[in-house]
Amino acid sequence: MSFFSPDVVYQPVPGFPESQERHGAEAMRRWMEEWHNAWADDYTTRAESIRPFGDVVIALLRFTGHAKSSGVEVQGGIFEVYWFREGKIASVRDFTDRAEALKAAGLEE
Repeated sequence: MSFFSPDVVYQPVPGFPESQERHGAEAMRRWMEEWHNAWADDYTTRAESIRPFGDVVIALLRFTGHAKSSGVEVQGGIFEVYWFREGKIASVRDFTDRAEALKAAGLEE
């Protein structure tokens, strides 16, 4: 949690379950804990790519695993855009589309 600014803002993909915006490092910690608790022991996330652009970083994360409550296997990927301020993550926003992530970061293709 030391990577996050105390006033970090997290914006998940709109329309996804639990898609409300979170404010503050404690809210981010709770969300991360809830997310990981929703998955069975086989859940993995790996960064397929991480690309810095000044104070912005775009990462493509791949995930796979079984949902703890339903047992359904889920695989997918998500683009996360990180904005930094004073060496800490000030904002994180998730996207399912690469072009949208680039646009949000001010890096239109």
